[in-house]
Amino acid sequence: MLEAFLAEPDRMRAAAESIRQGVRSGELIDLPPVEEEVEQDISALEGRLLIRKHYARERNRKLRSQKIDKVLAQGSPIACEACDFDFARTYGPRGGNYIEVHHIVPLHHIGESKTRLDDLALLCANCHRMIHVSRPWLTVDELHVLLQEQSQSGD
Repeated sequence: MLEAFLAEPDRMRAAAESIRQGVRSGELIDLPPVEEEVEQDISALEGRLLIRKHYARERNRKLRSQKIDKVLAQGSPIACEACDFDFARTYGPRGGNYIEVHHIVPLHHIGESKTRLDDLALLCANCHRMIHVSRPWLTVDELHVLLQEQSQSGD
């Protein structure tokens, strides 16, 4: 593969620029999954060690603790803002103060900036995933409404 690209430097530069543009625009996020062969017994080879190089937005881990401390100081439980799931209530001490912290405005939209505690929401893992499962991403309030509607339609 490398030899093919080295033999065609213009094509190589165009491919590299296409990748750069995809990274900048975010379009590479929605690439279709690669189909891998699965054996008849529904098994697949996994566990290989891979080296991956990618960009990641820096996050300040102290903000998570500070957000939790603020919620506790207000006398509120550490619970999902969308579905009210409380890890401590379900898992006991093991779940105490465990929750994911979600950026209300995605960092890839605002880039490098100051994050305030009010820019963060507490979400359980399921709700956090549901917000990000497809575009356009839901807001915490939209997911909350969706959950209420689903709950009412299931009665």
